[in-house]
Amino acid sequence: MKPIFLALSGLFAVTSLTATAEAPVVPSDFKSSVMAKAAESQKGVIVVISERGDVAVDAAYLLSAQLKQNPGFVPLLLVPEQEKLEGYMRTLALPRESLPAVIFFNKSGKELGRVIGAQPTAVSLLGFKL
Repeated sequence: MKPIFLALSGLFAVTSLTATAEAPVVPSDFKSSVMAKAAESQKGVIVVISERGDVAVDAAYLLSAQLKQNPGFVPLLLVPEQEKLEGYMRTLALPRESLPAVIFFNKSGKELGRVIGAQPTAVSLLGFKL
């Protein structure tokens, strides 16, 4: 009985390690980052998520502008490596063209709203493109 129990325990440990290695840790990592910042704030957290590169400078500027307009919120700028960025985007249901994204969370970690990038669209008024 003991050898079977040990073999099953070992098999379970190996499969759980494999599953842990493949499972994204982004959702809990993201949530814990937001909650830690929310604890420091009066009102909540302003999160800006961006790709790396020149766009990250624009994202930082965007965050600083939002902080001036939203006193009591604390900033959280996320400019992660590509793999982690993709995990954040999956967690928050953000398409690639939505970056940089500004997301507001209250002190409880509940999302209040978001401002995302979007591709421009042509507006049509009575059949005429503007």
